[in-house]
Amino acid sequence: MVAGVIGTLVTAAVLGHAGTASLAAYAMTVAVSNPAVMVIQGALRGSMPFVAENGDDPEALEGVFRHSLWLALCVGALGGVLVAGVPFLAGLIGVPEATVAAFGLFPALMALALMATSLQTCATTLLIALGHSREAMWVGLVNTGLSVVLIPLLVLGPGPLPALGMTGAGVAMCGNAAAAMVTAHLLLRRRTVLAGRRIRVTSPEWGAVWRIARVGLPMGSTMLIKFGVLGLTAMAAATVGVVEAAAHQIMVTLVTFVFLPATAVGQATVPFMARAAKEAPERGHGEVRRALLAGVAVALPVVAASGLLVLLVARPLLGVFSPDPRVQAMVIALLPLLLLVVLADAAQVMPGMGLLAVKRTTPTLYTFALCFGALALAVFPVAAAGGLAWLWGAYAMACAGLVLGQTGGFLRVTAARPAEA
Repeated sequence: MVAGVIGTLVTAAVLGHAGTASLAAYAMTVAVSNPAVMVIQGALRGSMPFVAENGDDPEALEGVFRHSLWLALCVGALGGVLVAGVPFLAGLIGVPEATVAAFGLFPALMALALMATSLQTCATTLLIALGHSREAMWVGLVNTGLSVVLIPLLVLGPGPLPALGMTGAGVAMCGNAAAAMVTAHLLLRRRTVLAGRRIRVTSPEWGAVWRIARVGLPMGSTMLIKFGVLGLTAMAAATVGVVEAAAHQIMVTLVTFVFLPATAVGQATVPFMARAAKEAPERGHGEVRRALLAGVAVALPVVAASGLLVLLVARPLLGVFSPDPRVQAMVIALLPLLLLVVLADAAQVMPGMGLLAVKRTTPTLYTFALCFGALALAVFPVAAAGGLAWLWGAYAMACAGLVLGQTGGFLRVTAARPAEA
């Protein structure tokens, strides 16, 4: 997760120096690829409870991996087609010719990168579900390290090297994704119970693939809803003014960084909750709830500490994103709202992961559709009435609604007596 965020930030910063048209073309491509990545990651999380249940059975685990691999191929190919079609979409909606001309091979290369990311996510999800978080971290470090080195090198061409611009960014991101994919699959096949087994990709068993997808796709759909609505909030902020649009983008970036620990801890608790859920028909869901509370006890203090750190270093940190004192002042004034959003968003993650662990993700989809659907309807009138402050207040209220909905859904699902589970 961190790797993807850092890669996006590095690319945006470097392309900003390569030209405004390049940055605009990049922004439009990412507007399609980022939601696609979120859907892919959410869909493939559906394999986590199945992996956790079969973690001690290499033969059964091999089958889960094979089914997950087919799901990754399907969703990755679909996402790749959408990303590759961005220039066509740009022409349809009347994007300026300078931006269209700047695309070059970048969307096609990003489509390949998305396919590699899907296959990498398949392996990384299994690593996390098996409790190999350290190996999953190495995958992220490979991706991050290559992003920091290759993107500036290929885009700007320092010294005697040629500057490849957008094409260089695409090559770098494609290379990063391929390296991360290879690393993830090597670690999965050498550091887990699958070590030494020859895993062949056979014809798909669509029923088994669908069982994983049925758990994962609602999670992926929630990410699509969330990031789609966040795209609307960015548009609403842009209607208020240039300063507000810039401040909003910086705040979204800060939220992403501070929010990451909650997602990481949530994913790490899924295997424990899934194994406990396997015993629920006989013993009830008490152990599942205890595992979730342990995750909350770890995640929320880390998120709160991260938010406090942002408060303490806000002014020098904001200078990295924008030299405009008006933008910096606006972000600093709205930091309390930003922290409310982060804490509420972090709090809703844990019961959401609990629902994933018990393979009941539909309540999560309904909750996101209700809360963020209401936010989508409100963003433009709210922004017009109260500017960025009211917009982020509405965002905070939507996240608070997620906390109530996710927690209520988890408690309801896990309230069944053992005979009813």
